Amino acid sequence: MFLLAHAGLTLGFAKGLEKVLQCRGRKEYTESIDYRLVFVGSMLPDMIDKPLGGLILGDTLGNGRIYGHTLLFLLFLLIPGLYLWVKQKRSGLSVVAGGSMIHCFLDGMWHYPETFLWPGYGWSFPKGEPGDWLRLWVSLLAEPRYYIPELFGGAILILFLTKLVIHKKLSGFIISGKVKR
Repeated sequence: MFLLAHAGLTLGFAKGLEKVLQCRGRKEYTESIDYRLVFVGSMLPDMIDKPLGGLILGDTLGNGRIYGHTLLFLLFLLIPGLYLWVKQKRSGLSVVAGGSMIHCFLDGMWHYPETFLWPGYGWSFPKGEPGDWLRLWVSLLAEPRYYIPELFGGAILILFLTKLVIHKKLSGFIISGKVKR
């Protein structure tokens, strides 16, 4: 998956969850969602792993799915995030954790247990093609199975931004991260 699928589908999931919680009378859980953090969480595993595994450790590891794509990383975000949400009514870290979980789901990390369950299978990560990770990543653009999620994610993002612009709420969203009614 790429940017549009990760960001758009995660946004769509978060908005859907918000609607379900509101319908069930749980509006207090949705009022504090900062959608800027939804976007950060949706890309956080790649923001960590692509530079680290693909560039910094590219000659030896050549793998863009390492620490940020592990269950341990998700738990590292989720446990303190839930604590802050329950004890201090601060949802920011749990929103980032949720976005990162959706990212790992969209990447199908269950197909890569050596990475997802790290360090359960040992301390090293699977090696990619050192120095060749960028060519491999760009070649995925030629695979049709990636088009559908990208198109859906892009459509969700366009609809979201269009609604903000039409209702003149884009600047408020940029400042607060909230989607006000």
